[in-house]
Amino acid sequence: MRSPVQRYLESIVEQCSGTGGEVAAYIPELANADPDRFALALATVDGHVYTVGDAESQYSIQSISKPFTYALALSDQGFGAVAEKVDVEPSGEAFNEISLASDTGRPPNPMINAGAITAASLVAGDSSSHRFNRVRDWFSGFAGRELGLDEEVYTSELTTAHRNRAIAHMLREFNILEGNPEETLDQYVRQCAISVNTHDLAMMAATLANGGVQPTTGKRMLEPTYVERVLSVMATCGMYDAAGDWISAVGMPAKSGVSGGIIAVLPGQVGLAVFSPRLDPHGTSARGVQVCERMSKDMDMHLMHVGRMSNTAVRARYALSQVSPRRSRPDADQAVLDEHGDRAMVYELHGDLLFAGAEHVVRAIVDDAPDLVILDVRKVDDVAAVARHTLLGLRTVLREAAGEAAVVDPHGVMPDPDAGTDQASPYFDDLDSAVRWCEDELLRRHGREPTDEQTLVNEHPLLRDLSLEAREVIDVRMEELHFSADEVVLEAGGKFSGVHVIVEGAAIATVERPSGGAVRLVTMNPGTSFGELALGTDGVQDTTVRAISDLTVLRLSAESIEEITATQPRVALEMWQAMTRDAYRVAERALRAGATFG
Repeated sequence: MRSPVQRYLESIVEQCSGTGGEVAAYIPELANADPDRFALALATVDGHVYTVGDAESQYSIQSISKPFTYALALSDQGFGAVAEKVDVEPSGEAFNEISLASDTGRPPNPMINAGAITAASLVAGDSSSHRFNRVRDWFSGFAGRELGLDEEVYTSELTTAHRNRAIAHMLREFNILEGNPEETLDQYVRQCAISVNTHDLAMMAATLANGGVQPTTGKRMLEPTYVERVLSVMATCGMYDAAGDWISAVGMPAKSGVSGGIIAVLPGQVGLAVFSPRLDPHGTSARGVQVCERMSKDMDMHLMHVGRMSNTAVRARYALSQVSPRRSRPDADQAVLDEHGDRAMVYELHGDLLFAGAEHVVRAIVDDAPDLVILDVRKVDDVAAVARHTLLGLRTVLREAAGEAAVVDPHGVMPDPDAGTDQASPYFDDLDSAVRWCEDELLRRHGREPTDEQTLVNEHPLLRDLSLEAREVIDVRMEELHFSADEVVLEAGGKFSGVHVIVEGAAIATVERPSGGAVRLVTMNPGTSFGELALGTDGVQDTTVRAISDLTVLRLSAESIEEITATQPRVALEMWQAMTRDAYRVAERALRAGATFG
């Protein structure tokens, strides 16, 4: 089963296939780059990576190195020492502008070259080579694998680094750099020539998105307080003289590099990396910007789109076979459900569903690969448009594999755009009705039509497990009762009035909250019994049962049960044994379901 997230990313790449821009010609080795290479990688904070294009192809990291070197400088020196050498103010200037504050000599920020060279000098080490090795190990920790150096790019860039050499010497003139500026320049050029691929960059971005913890290794690379500073500087300065346009249109902290890479970070959710060597006038990947703008719009990835996030949108997931049944089934039907119940899954969701939450749901379902899915969104507060589209994409994937998804949505938080058409999904107000649909669908898929209502009644253990003699005694005492929709059948607090078996229609059982208002516990359909639980609560009914449609039930009254017990002990023994077996059956399956959730 292919993820709809993967499909979406592939479609975006096809739609954003612009050929504008030119490769970086001022560095000879980069001038030889294939302008049509492309890769996209999206990494979640739990380490799953989606890729499109050649995400394993290597290229030099270039200026995407800057936020990570700045992070290492902060980690080595602390806020105060770093702030004495480099500021955090947007410059509004190009990346290679010779720009220092007139009063202090400090570079405006660590994202332009002057600030990045300064940050490189603040990495702790005995020599430039020692500092560079620490930088490479640092980058490798963020990527989750050992990274190498592109010697050809390093040599090519160092021999043409006249402007950066002038910047380094000017920094030394103002005592921003200490020691030999040539050594610092060499270290800076080497860090820009570290070889990465788009998968690496996505993982590096995801580490920042994950609060400084590398998603796959679990290693803390950077303390949260430094992550905040790095992301803040990326948001205001990472895209140089286009930073305002970027943060308005895309809305994610980001950094670009002249080799054609871009990283973007959506805190708490994902890290994004795009590679395309054709650059716009700002020195940023033209196609990469186009892809990022489109994804931000489609996927609600703008930083200012605020939602209440939870660690995961999936509150619980379990197979249909682990759900305690609410009605009896004939043995042959139950055998099918027991055998194939693992092919249907229930996913209980909660919180606000943004892209990351929907992606987590979709990935869980794709990994499980069920035939039938129930999405229970009763505890979901809001669903962003991107989450809705993602889940609808999942429905398409399921249907292509001859599957189906049902939705439990009594509050209408995730309306079906196909409602009223033959493309509509099954929608239910409660989980029990959805489970009933799922069971019926499983039976059909395995050659059994769902049992008719009268057979369901006859298969109830109170009737099915009796001898012919006992059944005749019980049958004559069963009274047929009728209730209108919304009529109360049993009132909480009332005395035990008998065992009720639904013949037609449906009813709900509710309890009152201590703070007021009713909570629906279960919806009951034909073949379901109710009322007998009062026998275990001192004969007092602890739930209210109300008809939700015209309802017909068969009732064996409390008086009839007492009369049979007193006058026909053999029948009474069979009756109580049947009721006890049913209670144990329900309890056993409920415990099995409970073990799943515990």
